[in-house]
Amino acid sequence: MPSANNDSNYWEMVSQFIEQANAHTEERTPGEVASALLNAAARYSAFYLAGSSESRKDLKEDKDVLVQDVSREFKKRFAEELEDYIENYKVYFEHEEASE
Repeated sequence: MPSANNDSNYWEMVSQFIEQANAHTEERTPGEVASALLNAAARYSAFYLAGSSESRKDLKEDKDVLVQDVSREFKKRFAEELEDYIENYKVYFEHEEASE
């Protein structure tokens, strides 16, 4: 999938999705919101990739590679975000850590 990591509009869109997710935590748990966001990302990614395929046959043949590619990209970005939270835990969460 294309990525526009240096595009300010891209990051604005990311921020808007996060703001919308945060708004949902007023009535749902963060875990429920994270699960819904993950499901939405999977559904939209499948829609995008299916629409980018030349045919149903091509999509079916490419399915395993597409799943691997999207999974690898998610794993990379997720690991980067977790590393940021590890490095900045005290900044993001004001409470004291019980132990490190």
